[in-house]
Amino acid sequence: MREVLLKIPELKDILFNKNFRKLIKSIDKEVFLTKAIYFDKSPKDNWYVTWHQDIPINVAEKIETNGFSCWTNKKGVISVRPPEVVSKNTFSMRIHLDDTTVKNGALKVIPGSHNKGLNDAEIKLITANSIPFVSEIGSGGVQLLKPLLLHASSETTVQKRRRVLHLEFSSIELPNGLQYAEKEVL
Repeated sequence: MREVLLKIPELKDILFNKNFRKLIKSIDKEVFLTKAIYFDKSPKDNWYVTWHQDIPINVAEKIETNGFSCWTNKKGVISVRPPEVVSKNTFSMRIHLDDTTVKNGALKVIPGSHNKGLNDAEIKLITANSIPFVSEIGSGGVQLLKPLLLHASSETTVQKRRRVLHLEFSSIELPNGLQYAEKEVL
């Protein structure tokens, strides 16, 4: 579910309690929320995610702006590839609602791959010549990711769900009137 906090705003008070705010602000004191997604991978709703980086950001409206490219509109959610400086400033906190293991699609990551945006050929080369780390996280655990980190996940092979709340944060304001679609000041 994209835009989960816009659709279920009562989650904000539960999520952004004193301890979680302190954790987020310890990374960047000026940070604000830019995106919230809820994933629910289950035996019934199961999918494979190929190697990728989380580069697109969601914006309120399309305003052609120098350095912003690859515009998409998926079910009313407008996304764009920002300049690399925005991606390098962004981080994600993934709150795991269930145990996440290799059997139910835990993230596989390529350590050290978070330094720059990559094209498809570079992603293919890196993933073919690297040993991924499987990031198993217990229920209630929080995982910190940079959006440029190459990651993938397999389909679940067991009758267990993998629910994750994926929250993205940045402290960079966008230029030329562009606004994050889900901006929430903490």
